[in-house]
Amino acid sequence: MTIVKVLVDAVGEYNAGDIVKDAPDGLIEIAKKQVRNAATGKLLAEIIVGDVGSTDTPSEREQKLQEELDESKKREEDLLAQIAELQSVMHDGDSDDVLKDLKSTAKDLKIQGYTKMDADELKKAIDSVGGDNDGK
Repeated sequence: MTIVKVLVDAVGEYNAGDIVKDAPDGLIEIAKKQVRNAATGKLLAEIIVGDVGSTDTPSEREQKLQEELDESKKREEDLLAQIAELQSVMHDGDSDDVLKDLKSTAKDLKIQGYTKMDADELKKAIDSVGGDNDGK
């Protein structure tokens, strides 16, 4: 549904100030093409509410809002990338701490070849000799 506001008198059967709900195609075209009164130069009508596809070119406000939306999406992408990077760094840091704790425990338990083992191998080796695998 398209709503058009008539801005001058005698536009078809409408007068200045009329709000036309479900406006006829002719009135919509006058508003879309921004037809002006030949004598005064005033716009005859403007679209107040219309379908997204009802206007050929977006208004300045729509263009500005679209630019702001695009900028916001770009900022969101950048922030999500930063969050992912920080989470990766934090996860790597946690893994390193766990591995260090396991190696320390393996050293205390005098497990052969502990320096070349990964976390899973260290846990199995520590379990096999009866130690804790939480680094204590």
